[in-house]
Amino acid sequence: HGVASSYLEGCNFLTAAVSTPGDAMGHSLLFLWGPEAQGDLTRWFQLGGLWNFVALHGAFSLIGFMLRQFEIARLVGIRPYNALAFSAVIAVFTACFLIYPLGQHSWFFAPSFGVAAIFRFILFIQGFHNITLNPFHMMGVAGILGGALLCAIHGATVQNTLYEDSSQYSEGKAQSSTFRGFDPVQEEETYSFITANRFWSQIFGIAFSNKRFLHFLMLFVPVTGMWAASIGIVGLAL
Repeated sequence: HGVASSYLEGCNFLTAAVSTPGDAMGHSLLFLWGPEAQGDLTRWFQLGGLWNFVALHGAFSLIGFMLRQFEIARLVGIRPYNALAFSAVIAVFTACFLIYPLGQHSWFFAPSFGVAAIFRFILFIQGFHNITLNPFHMMGVAGILGGALLCAIHGATVQNTLYEDSSQYSEGKAQSSTFRGFDPVQEEETYSFITANRFWSQIFGIAFSNKRFLHFLMLFVPVTGMWAASIGIVGLAL
């Protein structure tokens, strides 16, 4: 569709992309053997068939990866929350690359696969839909940034309250080692939750009462945010 997107056309790793098909292609699946390309690989690339290939196979691979996590969780005997968390990634990918363009005139309105191409899609969505004022997008931003904040606070707090380990010896002298002071099968704690609780009680006046609720919130906040943002994109497509 006239957009320079390859290295041969002078693009670099930031501007190169797998571009969407032209608007005239509509929602054709653009099979290599279809009526558009008629088995001509070069023509297929020019028409944007590679984008269809990557988008559809990308969706299938993400879904397959999530189902694999369900399977492994069942075999190992753990809860399937890893797969549940990964469903948020699938929701965002499907909403942006498949559902939104299906609600428009053609695949042309989907994001191309590239760095600058994604930013172009963001500007397009903002310009035509004013998505920053969409409440679902607001929930998505709050979820992603809130999840990042929770992750940073949690990681820093654990590092701050690790028990000093003196089991490592060098030349007969005990030396503490943060990264070796833990055995995956040990029964005792490796950091002090009580000390962390005292710290945050002094900072905010409140603190998490148990680890289960803390880690559930670290799962719930970003996953809910990504699902909300996906719903917002689907709403734009309707």
